[in-house]
Formats: sequence, structure tokens, C-alpha cells
Amino acid sequence: MSDPIAGYQIEKDLGPNAWGRAYRARQVSLDRPVYLTLLHPDFESIALARACAALTHPHLVSGIDLGECDRGRYLVQEWAEGPTIGDVVHRGGPVAEERGTAIALATAHALDAAARKGIVHGRIDPEAILITSGGSPKIRGFGPNRNYAGTPEDYRAPEQKAGEATDVRADIYSLGATLYFALSGRYPFTDAPPAEVVDGVVIESPHPLGRANRRLHAELVSLVERMMAWRPDDRFSGAGALAEEVEKTMDRIEAQARTEVSRQARPARRARPARPAGPPRRPRRRRRR
Repeated sequence: MSDPIAGYQIEKDLGPNAWGRAYRARQVSLDRPVYLTLLHPDFESIALARACAALTHPHLVSGIDLGECDRGRYLVQEWAEGPTIGDVVHRGGPVAEERGTAIALATAHALDAAARKGIVHGRIDPEAILITSGGSPKIRGFGPNRNYAGTPEDYRAPEQKAGEATDVRADIYSLGATLYFALSGRYPFTDAPPAEVVDGVVIESPHPLGRANRRLHAELVSLVERMMAWRPDDRFSGAGALAEEVEKTMDRIEAQARTEVSRQARPARRARPARPAGPPRRPRRRRRR
């Protein structure tokens, strides 16, 4: 982009995104890299752009600025670097259970913060969550809720695929499917059981997570299964409720682990030693009367 934007230096053209065209830029005043998007000319969701520009959360790619230049409006966001969950799994296999629950808790809090501002992500998948150099997850890619399907591995909620109205429960489903992938290393619907028709509705179920990774605690398997419930009403009512349940799940898993360690550390009960055999007893003589 040749036209300058006051306060920013364009460094690299990153190509189109859901909003318009993205660039790596440098914020001159703070001498730091930023993610700048020149919004598409027919972009109409200015209220959404303004809300995203105001996002601030440790586990979200935060907003910085929303402005206007000769070429139109632009949105500036934090520049976040690091491998995605997809990168992490493809390089090293499924993540450890403890790391998976930590990612679940952090991202649930992040989605709750966005939902409180009326923002639904709409495209959570393994490429939407970055792992920063400090090991902290960050959700990126907020934007207009357009149809982004086109790959065989579709992490969208069923109602989203059907073109119905969605809310944060669709993000909860997609986050559950992403956690399934992170914990098992496989797409949830690979080798899935045949679809069922219940009350005239076609319901697809993922391959059981407990079979995809048999080392997972049943508590965590149950949590992910509820996140991926086919009907939105059967999931968590919001990301805040999900975060509370993740914490409870972590507590229960830790309690089970402590119990198991205590049981293994308890000394085995020693058998009572046999009484040593004494000299043979002499038979008693009967007294004669």
C-alpha cells in the first residue's frame, strides 16, 4: 500500500482477510509491530469493528485503533506471533491433558470477554488459536461472521453450517472440536459413527474422544462432549459457565491424582509373622485315683 496512514509505517502486505486487506505495520509512536487491516470499501459492520478495536484481554489478540485514511477505514490490532494449535499438534502430536485444560480455561475466559461486548468469533478452529512464546494461548481472527467453510475439516457448529442465527454457544462448540483435535491429534469426525435422525433432525456424533485417546480422564472427555453437543441448548449457556466447569473439572482431576498418589505411597500392611514353633509338648499323665 503506497498511501501512508498517519502514525503507521506499512512493512508487509499479508493479503486478504475477512475484513479487507491485511498488513504488517509499525506503530511509530511506540515503535512496535501491529496488524493493520484496510477495511473493504463496502464494509458495513463498523459497530463490530469498533467493538473489536476496543477488545483487551490477555488471551485475545487485542484491538488498538480504528481510524480513517484516504483509502477508507482501517483497523489496527495487536501483532501476535507463535505457532497455532494446528502447528503444535502436527509437529509434536496431541498436547498433554494438563496443557489442554489450561488452553480450555484461558480461551473460555477470552470468549466470555468478547461475548460480553456482543462479539461472537464464528470461526474458532486449530488455526485461530496461537500459542505465544510464553506458552499463553491467544485467539485471533475475529471478524464478520461470513461462511468460511471450504476444507474437509469443518469445525463450525451444526446451526452455523445450516445458516441459522448463532451466539456464543456456536463458539463453544467450535472450541470443543478444537480441544478434541488438540487432545487426540485427529479431526473429531474422522471414522465417526453414522448420523442418526432424532425427531426429524439429522444428528452427527464425533468419534468418541475416550477411544481416540484412552489416557484422558473421563471428566475431561465428558466436558468436551458437552461442548460439542449437537443442540445448542445442551451445551453450556455461555463461555463464563464453561470456564467455571473447566475449573471444576481441573479440580476433580487433581483430586483424583492426589488420591491415587496417596494410595500408592501408603505402605502395604505387613503380614503378622508366624509364631515360632516351640519344643513339642509332653503328653500329660493322668493321675491314678
